[in-house]
Amino acid sequence: MLSDVQWSDLEPLDEACRPKAKTLPQDLQSTLSAILWRHQNGAK
Repeated sequence: MLSDVQWSDLEPLDEACRPKAKTLPQDLQSTLSAILWRHQNGAK
């Protein structure tokens, strides 16, 4: 769902909000893409 360009815009926000996060940014990108896909398609 998220292109690399879109993720590059969001990534600095993630690091600012979660400075000691345990989830790697790549994992977060996959998770966020899955959430957006599910929302867009109305999947249960």
